[in-house]
Amino acid sequence: MQSHRPSYVSASCEVHRNHGPKGVHGCVTLEFEPVAEFGFASSAEWPEGENYDAVVKGAVQEALASLSQGSHYLCRLTRVSWHSFDSCPSGFALAAHNATIAALKERA
Repeated sequence: MQSHRPSYVSASCEVHRNHGPKGVHGCVTLEFEPVAEFGFASSAEWPEGENYDAVVKGAVQEALASLSQGSHYLCRLTRVSWHSFDSCPSGFALAAHNATIAALKERA
């Protein structure tokens, strides 16, 4: 029987670290689908006035490059979780990086 790889993989990661009076938080769910050229799409619902799609996209591209997979996936940001005090760009960047590595490390 021939095994089939899924057409996409998904991973979630939540980061919450305390650094003095303010913490660092980010939580994302990403899906990856093999394609010929890198793409990024977001259906995440961010709080009004807050949107870190560009931060997440940049972190995903950096993680893919570290796995030598830089141009071979469409990444979909499907969900974010927001902490009213600690959510910040660096938290979402770290969560996106970790989710990308978790989803694709065994495919590299």
